[in-house]
Amino acid sequence: MVAAHLSAFLLALASVSRCINALVEPTAVYDGGFNMTESPIRLRIATGGAGQQGLVKALADAWIRESVGNGSEPFRVAWILSDTTFTIKNLQSGDADVGITYNPDAERIAGQQGIIDPKTFYLFRDHFLIAGPPEDPAKISNIKDVDTIFATLFQSADKNAANTTIPTRFLSRFDKSATNIKESQLWLRVGQVPWSIAYSTWYHQYIAFPLQALTAAINLKEYTLTDRATYLSLPTELANRTNIFKAATDELSDPLLNPGHLLIGKKAQNETLAYEFADWATGCSGQNVVVGFKKNGEQLYSGAPSIDEGPAQHSKAC
Repeated sequence: MVAAHLSAFLLALASVSRCINALVEPTAVYDGGFNMTESPIRLRIATGGAGQQGLVKALADAWIRESVGNGSEPFRVAWILSDTTFTIKNLQSGDADVGITYNPDAERIAGQQGIIDPKTFYLFRDHFLIAGPPEDPAKISNIKDVDTIFATLFQSADKNAANTTIPTRFLSRFDKSATNIKESQLWLRVGQVPWSIAYSTWYHQYIAFPLQALTAAINLKEYTLTDRATYLSLPTELANRTNIFKAATDELSDPLLNPGHLLIGKKAQNETLAYEFADWATGCSGQNVVVGFKKNGEQLYSGAPSIDEGPAQHSKAC
């Protein structure tokens, strides 16, 4: 019996090990259109949403083409799918050279711990959105302040009646992603910790990738926090069944702003090349790719702030 249990444990452990290893395998590899499958992978970029939406590919391909045009031999760039938490872990282990993350506090701590260079590179501005059912059971459509919206969502959910046609419910990705971390911060700003309750009738913990989570919220008529890129990826039929009650601006003080920062790992396999990419991506060529990147004809990201807009001394004016 003991041997059988030990065997089962070892099989489970091996399965977990394979899953962990799979996290650091390239999700995609880009070659700038040169179709040189034997060219070396010279840079590994770990990130989530920016890779899923195609921005990493656009940046990688443009950088490769410009580098080759300047005399470099063709090379490839790998993208590793990971959320903010796993991006930093991949940089710590050396399984990625650079990462794109969305949480300044996590980035600061990673710098203090020697995982990354404390100097981060402001790459783009993404935007969080508060979405929900068109019926708007919490009546937040005319509220402009983000804190008041979240306070009203809680108050409405707390008063849900059994005979309510559409109760106030909120879907949380609950997966330690940048979206989940931001959502948790917004609840804390109004003095609420709904995830601390073992079972909640209104706080729906739904671990899924962004598009799947937003789709579930729409089908279940729940409010949720999502991002602009995910919303623009929705099929028209789903987009028509949800309302955007609040969207981030480009103001650096906006609580819904989602800044994308480029990090350089201390274990980067080619540190010089990693810095070259960071300088290129935050320079004119890279920023032109960022602001020119569109989904369904809509611009997804704003460029990094100029020096005049705030303390982002690592952004560059073209």
